Amino acid sequence: MSDEALLAALRTDDREAALKAVYQQYREPCIRFLVGRIINRDHPNRQEVATELFTEALIILVQNVRSGRLIELSARLDTYLNAVSKNLYRRLLRTNREIYLEPGQLPEALVTPLPHEEGEAVRRELHRKMRELGNRCRQLLVHFYFLDLDWKTISELLGYKNAASAKTNKAKCMVRLRALYANDPAK
Repeated sequence: MSDEALLAALRTDDREAALKAVYQQYREPCIRFLVGRIINRDHPNRQEVATELFTEALIILVQNVRSGRLIELSARLDTYLNAVSKNLYRRLLRTNREIYLEPGQLPEALVTPLPHEEGEAVRRELHRKMRELGNRCRQLLVHFYFLDLDWKTISELLGYKNAASAKTNKAKCMVRLRALYANDPAK
């Protein structure tokens, strides 16, 4: 079935058969594209993530066709599904960067030797304060301080306009973090 015929069928009551045809025709090529070119090689469960992304892309395709947002394709259907899947993966990278490293995983220069109980308390308090900052600041600080990424990479991963914007936001986040410590009634 041609791409245009599949889109037309998705608009009708026969959309279940059309969806099955799209799934069978484009699932494997899209997953190969995601695993081979898009998803980071060190990402755990790459195959499963690619499968989930393709499924979400199918849902978006059906929603866009049914709502009238997608009337005709400007490219092939596989190109559309690949692009939607790629954008979904980028959004996943931006939103799911809640990485907290254990002290044993940090570079030695960052680990201050403390008695175990005291060190654990400091680590828990830092995690609590980081959660209070909100997801955006937490991601930015983790990418800079713990993952040691450069500003260009951070701005791309987190969707900042440029490296300077990411730096400015990091400074604001640090001001907020310091304020959380200064205003802590437990002190």
